[in-house]
Amino acid sequence: MAPVPMRNLTAELERRILKRVRVYEPGSPQLKEALLRIGFLVEAQTKINIRNQGIIDTGRLFNSIRSEYYQDGNRVGIRTGSFGVPYARQHEFGGTFTSQQRRAMFSDLRDRGKLGPGKGIDKGIVQGNRFMARPYLRPAILMHTNRILDIIRGLFR
Repeated sequence: MAPVPMRNLTAELERRILKRVRVYEPGSPQLKEALLRIGFLVEAQTKINIRNQGIIDTGRLFNSIRSEYYQDGNRVGIRTGSFGVPYARQHEFGGTFTSQQRRAMFSDLRDRGKLGPGKGIDKGIVQGNRFMARPYLRPAILMHTNRILDIIRGLFR
């Protein structure tokens, strides 16, 4: 067996290291693909959580859930969540509302037939002027933590 010349081995190691480094550079196709996979995974589970909790009245919250890849200089990432729906935060974290907001919200629900047995106040989501939290995004992330880590680990192979 012929010995491997050292300079060929060094060149091959350099080529492999540079290839590996490019995978982690912002904007690399491999990194972008991994982040998009994570985003779509969380987005799908978030929509399942919204449906399972019965948060759908008009469908605006459900339809606003999406994932966006972003790159800002050397920073890249994936944003997953509700875009353009101001009450999404109240569903996720709970909160308070004024008496005027309460009247407007429940008169709208009443007009659309969304109040009654098993709906609105009867579901226990509103107590006084407090809207109870019904998280849908954070549980989606927690539910798939291991799969998210596996996707990230796949970049290192």
